[in-house]
Amino acid sequence: MPMPMSILSNLSISKQIDYNIDCSILPVLLTQLNDETLFKYVSKYIHIPEVYTQLLNNIEVNMKENNLGMASLTIEYDNTVKIQQNNIVKKTKKTKKTSRTNETKKTKAKLSIKKIQNKIHQLFIIPINNKSYSKDSKDSKDSNDELLELARVSGNAIFNRLKNNQISRINIIDTLDSSSGDTIYLEAMMEGLLLSSYRFLKYKTADSLTKSQDKFKIKTIHLVVPLYNRQVHKDTVINKIKQLLNQIKSVFLTRDLINEPANDGKGTLFIDIVKQYIKENKIPITLKVIEKDEIEKMGMGLILGVGKASTKINEPQILLLQYNGKRNSKSKSKSKSKSNSKTKTKTKTKTKGSPEYFLLGKGITFDTGGTNLKKASSMYDMKTDMSGAATVISFLLGYAMNNGSKSIYAMCPLVENSIGSGGIKPSDVLTAYGGKTVEVSNTDAEGRLILGDCLAYVSDKYPNATIIDFATLTGQQESISCKMFSNILSVNSELDVKKLIEKGKHINEPLVELPIIDKHLNKLESYVADIKNISFNCSADIIMSSLFMKQFINKNSKWIHIDIAGTSYKLNEIVKYASPEASGVGVRLLFAFFE
Repeated sequence: MPMPMSILSNLSISKQIDYNIDCSILPVLLTQLNDETLFKYVSKYIHIPEVYTQLLNNIEVNMKENNLGMASLTIEYDNTVKIQQNNIVKKTKKTKKTSRTNETKKTKAKLSIKKIQNKIHQLFIIPINNKSYSKDSKDSKDSNDELLELARVSGNAIFNRLKNNQISRINIIDTLDSSSGDTIYLEAMMEGLLLSSYRFLKYKTADSLTKSQDKFKIKTIHLVVPLYNRQVHKDTVINKIKQLLNQIKSVFLTRDLINEPANDGKGTLFIDIVKQYIKENKIPITLKVIEKDEIEKMGMGLILGVGKASTKINEPQILLLQYNGKRNSKSKSKSKSKSNSKTKTKTKTKTKGSPEYFLLGKGITFDTGGTNLKKASSMYDMKTDMSGAATVISFLLGYAMNNGSKSIYAMCPLVENSIGSGGIKPSDVLTAYGGKTVEVSNTDAEGRLILGDCLAYVSDKYPNATIIDFATLTGQQESISCKMFSNILSVNSELDVKKLIEKGKHINEPLVELPIIDKHLNKLESYVADIKNISFNCSADIIMSSLFMKQFINKNSKWIHIDIAGTSYKLNEIVKYASPEASGVGVRLLFAFFE
């Protein structure tokens, strides 16, 4: 797996191309070509000898008429290149009055000669068809989201072209943000490029049938930001890129955890990987593992019931992470000290043990379906049934690395739903945390059981925290979404749900809201227990599963449930920069939500 943080040591930013890197990527908004030729447009960012004018004219025609995906141009230089630099000089002149007014004038462009090592420079021109997206339109916000997604998809196209040509060192020219001075499109392009670079190589050897493809890795990226000013941007552009890299690293960790095969002890392996990740990155976070004996003392009978048929190496465990947020408010301390230097300043701190948000993740390390055994065709992908756990854990680690301000905890039950003589059977009754009894009508409806225990525990111990859970909960989610969106259902959380949906649109991780309809709770009535885990006479399982879980929280609890059963795996046909197996969906959504 290529870790994006390794790129950080080979990442640079300046206003000009590094001509000693023999490849440059230049995106072009097609609307810009209405006012100037492609040759003039390209020449603003990279020196192009006039001999290539006709060739660029031909490329421009193809881009406009054939909706060309990407054009390649090989430029041949001698051992020097003339670089045009615009110098802005401020001049003052006296008016007739005694006062003075400043006028800014541009001097003529100056040409400087720069020696280069490479005589051949490869230029990839990426046309971005933004003709239907106007910043002045009524739906400018939606247009902006679409353009950002086009930039991400362009990043995927860049990666594929680089891989096919085995090019590992590149300039990326930010032509998209040049008028605003911001770098949102550059970041989106980098996001698509780096997300596309993911590979899961842990179990590959020299005999791999895909070894030639697996070896490729981008080594150097030089970002060319025409409006870059080191004094102004060094704490913004660079920090934004660093935070983006941490986010992508979190997505990669999620994909890794999901892609791990369901060999014996995947739950323990999950925990070991997280521990190692914390240690390597020196993450300020507290980790606790709750073993089976303690789970029994806590009275979490639903988790224990689901894991009854598993072997000792796969016994249920719960992983708990605690991040108490950015502890000190330095700016407030400084302002107070200035106003009264003799008075000791008090910095605001988060109350330890009182998280603002509590994340839950379904962690079924492998799901056979239990006694209600799945079909063979449905079982192959069931190593991914812990995608919810991988999502919330990986996000929180990245959030802590980025020094996030909010206090957030995460709890993930890691359980194998196996089959065997000791497993639970349909009609068995289990007792949840807090004493509620559950009739297990179907052993393959196990995700709602383990989350039910966690919901009861968190709403009891942390009643003021907003709970958000991610789960590959229902097969129905994939059926109704066809992997195009995840579903969101909630209680007492309208504003957070609205924000999550908006952020999902912004990053192309769509959420579609469904209702939790209380009046149909009678469909879960049990003759022998307080409630049963599925309804035999209602096929709306995605809604009934949420209604079931709602019974384990307090009346006033804020709770959001996100079902990612369809979007968590094999999403790459819909989202080009997702990987062929685990997508890592949900991680970027949480970063966007908590930014």
